[in-house]
Order: sequence, then structure tokens, then C-alpha cells
Amino acid sequence: MSTELRARIYDLYAAYCAGRIDVVLNSYDDDAELISYAPIEVFPYLGRQHGKAAIAETMKRVHATFEILTYQPIFMVVENDNAGAIVMARLRQRSTNRIIQLLVAHFIRFRDGRIVELREFMDSFDAVQQVLGREIDTAKP
Repeated sequence: MSTELRARIYDLYAAYCAGRIDVVLNSYDDDAELISYAPIEVFPYLGRQHGKAAIAETMKRVHATFEILTYQPIFMVVENDNAGAIVMARLRQRSTNRIIQLLVAHFIRFRDGRIVELREFMDSFDAVQQVLGREIDTAKP
């Protein structure tokens, strides 16, 4: 099961990178949760999303905001119905043409072959600086 699931997850990342949201959504349970630990002030479409329709809207907004250039797992662990992956993401921000490069960690739970939960972590400080195109001065009170 682990080998098959690993191959399937790689295929899902490739589909997401190619903008094939329909293919990715076919792997989600109707009642799935997507929880992205990112600042919603900068990434308002992330945060906590419940249900396939909300997750679909999030994916569409991400793809409308960024051109996904690379979305490649560089490390993955699969055990039973759980997976963890570190993904190298390289994006082009459509509004500014800025290239954003970051590592994203995903923790995925499957049930009956479908994704029921995906938790996403990123270096949000670095991501925010890249999206805003400037360093954030942390010395100011």
C-alpha cells in the first residue's frame, strides 16, 4: 500500500503543478479539511477550509494568484494511510511577476483511499517577505 500511495501522491503533486485541479479534487473526500498555517492577512484564501467545494475554491484562488512553476516533493514518508512531504514550490506571482521560492510541509491523512485532511506548514515569514517584495523590519516595536 505504501508504494502505491507514494506513487499516487507524486501524481497528485504533478497534477496540481499542471493546474489539473479536477484530478487533485477527485482524491479528496467530500468532507475533507485543508488547514494551512499561513497568515490569512497576506494569504486570505488559505487558513482552514472544510469540504471539497471550499478546498476547490482555495486551489482555484492559488492558481489565479500564482503560476505554479515547480511543485515537487523533495522528501516523503508514507505509513499506512498517512503521508508527510516536504515540497519545493517555485511560483510566479501573477500581479508582480515576482518569483517566489519556498519549502512547504504537508501532512496528509487518507481514509478509504481519499484525502480527509491536509495540514500545510510553510516558512510564512519568508513567504510574506517574498510576496510583498520587501524585508519586514522586526526591530521596530
